[in-house]
Amino acid sequence: MARILNMATISPEEFSRLRRALPTVTQEGVMQTYRISQHSWYKLRDGKPVKQSVIDRMRARYAELTQ
Repeated sequence: MARILNMATISPEEFSRLRRALPTVTQEGVMQTYRISQHSWYKLRDGKPVKQSVIDRMRARYAELTQ
């Protein structure tokens, strides 16, 4: 049985805001900051869709970091 994944993108403005809060764009930096893979980060940068759960996790982490 095929599973349908909920995929989404983010706006360039949101990506820029998230990028400014990222100390370094490395595999370790992206994982430690947003708890997502560098591959997912690059897909978001390029406007490609990723799983909605990845975006949700990244947004939640950003909210934690900016409180």
